Amino acid sequence: MGIHRLRTEEPHAPAPQLSPARERLRQAITALDQAQCEAEAGTRPLRRLEQVTAEGEQLERELASFRCQDEVELGRWIAEGSIGARPQPSAATVAAQVRLVDLAADLRGVAAALPAAQAVHQASVASVTAAATERALALSLVAIEAAESVAAELTAQLNVALSLEARLHGLVAALGANPTNGCGGAAEKIDGLIRAAKSAAGVPRDTDAGRKLLDALAHNPSAEL
Repeated sequence: MGIHRLRTEEPHAPAPQLSPARERLRQAITALDQAQCEAEAGTRPLRRLEQVTAEGEQLERELASFRCQDEVELGRWIAEGSIGARPQPSAATVAAQVRLVDLAADLRGVAAALPAAQAVHQASVASVTAAATERALALSLVAIEAAESVAAELTAQLNVALSLEARLHGLVAALGANPTNGCGGAAEKIDGLIRAAKSAAGVPRDTDAGRKLLDALAHNPSAEL
């Protein structure tokens, strides 16, 4: 008999704790997704009703066109002396009339159901709009939070750079403390190095970083700048 070793499932890592702003954004994303799904489901009945209405309107336009053609034929027959059999409605006219008669009950049903379907659709659109507004507000708060973290990092990096500059300025001050010792030239050169270093520093503005963050936050409340 073989020995079967039981495999124990590794516990899943707990989800990271979100800040209040990010938790609000998470809930807003979920609410918007739900509102959009409900709106799509609520729109389907309205689309079906509108399709029937559109079919009826198309048939009425076609019937009017066919009747116009029939009237032209009748007028020509009268103008030519009413010779022969009187022109009858065309097959297309008759078919359109029959289809409209068959569709009449459906059109009455559509007219009865349409107001309620439109009300449901309008309510779902309002829900989506409200949910989208809440997500946009929550997203802006998280963007501020993400910027605060990067701004703190910026302060730390600026302090590092300023401390290096301060050391160089200290050297310049020490060399220039006694102008008679011949070190003035060295102080001027070091001062020029400081200016050149500051002038050479610089990076292009990263516009993509902000856009990518906003795109990511629309679906992921944990995204960082």
